[in-house]
Amino acid sequence: MSETAGPSFCPNCGAKLKPGAKFCTSCGYDLTQFNARSQQQPTQGAGQRQSNQQHVSQPNLKVEAAKNYSTNYFSWLWASIKHPSQTDLSVNQFFGATSFVISALLIGLISMVGLYRIIDAISSFESDLGSLFSEVDGTSSSDAAASVSQSSGSGFSLFLKIFIIALIFTAMFVLIGWLVRRYMIGDEKETYLGFATRLAGYTNFSLIFLALALVFVALLNALAGGALLFIFLSLSVTTFSIGYSYTILEFKQTRGMDKIYALLIALIADSFLTMILMSIVGASIL
Repeated sequence: MSETAGPSFCPNCGAKLKPGAKFCTSCGYDLTQFNARSQQQPTQGAGQRQSNQQHVSQPNLKVEAAKNYSTNYFSWLWASIKHPSQTDLSVNQFFGATSFVISALLIGLISMVGLYRIIDAISSFESDLGSLFSEVDGTSSSDAAASVSQSSGSGFSLFLKIFIIALIFTAMFVLIGWLVRRYMIGDEKETYLGFATRLAGYTNFSLIFLALALVFVALLNALAGGALLFIFLSLSVTTFSIGYSYTILEFKQTRGMDKIYALLIALIADSFLTMILMSIVGASIL
């Protein structure tokens, strides 16, 4: 049957129709509307199938954006680790914030794992003492271990506290450095995120030291792990300090306070900030 030919039987009463009939002679049903709908349905079906195919073949824009961001970020991260002083600063302004979030995650994990390794060592020591003096004082080693565990809180809550404190600590350090560079030595074009990306590019190597500290504190015993933890954390802090100073001193100053004095003010402000935050950290984990 061609596209112009009508149905052979009436869709309303079922009576047989003459070829090309526009209405049913039996019930009077209007066949012109039926023919029009019959011609539109194949077209609509094809359009819907094409739309569905386009919908299926179209990639998820958010997923693609996340893939591109992660690929570009890790390429920038590796390049900044190989050549810190040649870091590309014309990248996404959030790359620096991403590095500092990763750093805060590592610090939180190190603190959580390290603290519980210390708790395990204390519990083991108290268990040995309890086995020797249980007949004298009647205190079981399990009670002592439970009291230590309760004082430290749950593992996730401890990690979350350290993570948030590390983020605040880093954000305040970046803020002080940015204020000094912009308003004391005259870099009016520098933005907060731009300074963060600049600082992260110069200090991304510290992420390697933090990752190594996490590995060793998790795998080695308390004594050896603690010694290596101290070494790698010291290297990480040293790397950050060098990059922080370089970020302020690299600017070719044309006006404002001398860069050496500006850096001194920034370091003094950072020292006061460190004391305040360290007291908060001590209070949060007790």
